Amino acid sequence: MRSIPGCLVLLGLSTLCFGSSWVGQERVNRPNGDTLDGQPTTAIDAHGHPWVVWIENCGDTTLYWSSWGYDGWEPQRGVSANAPGVHWRFRPDISNDGQNGAWIVWHNAYENNNRDIAACYWDGSTWGDEQQVNLPDSTDVDFAPKVSCGGGQVWCVWYGGLTDMSAYSVYASRWSESTQVWGPETQVSPIDGNHHWWCDVAVDTLGTPHVVWCTYPLYTVFHSYFDGEHWVTPTPVNDTSNVFASPWASPRIVIDHDGVMHVSLTGARVGATHRDIFYAHNDGSGWSPCQMVTRDSLYDEWYSDIAANAPDNVWIVWDRQNEGSDQFRVYAAHYDGQEFSAEQRLDNDSSYYDCSPAVCLDSSDDPWVFWNGIPYGSGSNGDVFFNRFAEVGLAEAQPAVDACRIRLRCATPQCGLGLTVSFDIASTTHVRLTVLDGTGRCRAVLADELMPRGAHTARFRGTLAPGVYLCRLQAEGQFVTEKMILLGR
Repeated sequence: MRSIPGCLVLLGLSTLCFGSSWVGQERVNRPNGDTLDGQPTTAIDAHGHPWVVWIENCGDTTLYWSSWGYDGWEPQRGVSANAPGVHWRFRPDISNDGQNGAWIVWHNAYENNNRDIAACYWDGSTWGDEQQVNLPDSTDVDFAPKVSCGGGQVWCVWYGGLTDMSAYSVYASRWSESTQVWGPETQVSPIDGNHHWWCDVAVDTLGTPHVVWCTYPLYTVFHSYFDGEHWVTPTPVNDTSNVFASPWASPRIVIDHDGVMHVSLTGARVGATHRDIFYAHNDGSGWSPCQMVTRDSLYDEWYSDIAANAPDNVWIVWDRQNEGSDQFRVYAAHYDGQEFSAEQRLDNDSSYYDCSPAVCLDSSDDPWVFWNGIPYGSGSNGDVFFNRFAEVGLAEAQPAVDACRIRLRCATPQCGLGLTVSFDIASTTHVRLTVLDGTGRCRAVLADELMPRGAHTARFRGTLAPGVYLCRLQAEGQFVTEKMILLGR
């Protein structure tokens, strides 16, 4: 058959699976004017669907959350717990309890610079009243809490001190199901004059909490756990003769289904001049030597997150600083039990300052990654984005509603000067229309804006190499996908 130069040929709704790949950058939150949305955190619910929580900064800071349905994000909703007198709500964290409940923790900041740790619980239908986790003390400053559920137990950890200038310590509290309050805080880190901060917690199937944190100026990440009576003597995760942990290493810990602990951290090889992301695991016989995840030798790698459900299915995500004019970018790599895959960039060129990634694994053992970024042309207003690893072209092939119809045709008889996409929407809604290549990477954004109901047309006048593409319409929380083949000469 004679091919048409540069012509896009429509084959109809895709039923062909192209294999697992990153689908492409998409938005979680609704565009909301002059606000700054960010600091996302994520967890998987009992149905295997991701939840995401983030802050919205518009005057006072508000917490928002959304959950993934079977074909799109539920409308974003505010967390009902809002304490009077709070000026900022920062650094939320979420953990689902494996049933129908979930915990959110964050730190409240007041105008006098005092900070407290707050928490509230989702009972399956509503968020409960806000509760203070740390001991009430107007002189304390407490930061960056993390929460984890496991074995019927819920633990929260954070770091704090008497003032901003004092040495920080890591603290923990356990939720009491019988009294319905958070228990007395206990100190996890030793009192040695060093800063112990930026901590994380994972609770195993026996209900034992495992905590990691970084220590300055020892440049070490430590691990400890609660044996039922006290916190055991901390052990180092990294060997400082080979790898220094950054003073703000922000270590993250996760425990897989086999009980193996996995940790990611920011650090530097001895003699290196920039930061990298490192990984270590502990199967009960001690911490493995730190393995470098990143393969860059020019730029600083910043914060990381980790998800794992088996020793051979570990995902680490991180952001890279000052790579190009867009300042930060988001990357991911997979560990198969032997080595890490080549890193893959998850954000595209529709936004900049893409940072603070969070990752979780869904019921198919595939990762979802969330981060905050600033769309070009929006000033300094940020949004929450995501990318997911899925079977491109199959999971999203069926239209969710008849009112979302998509038709594609060439822009000119010669079919070489552009692409025109026609579509209908049933109501006024935010529309995002993208073109993805066969690997699921976004190659063009044709529309990303609020549109009224009715018929619309979007045009792309760039150039694409011959190959298989997907045209993807996201509207009204639903997806419609068409497969296209661009033929060469």
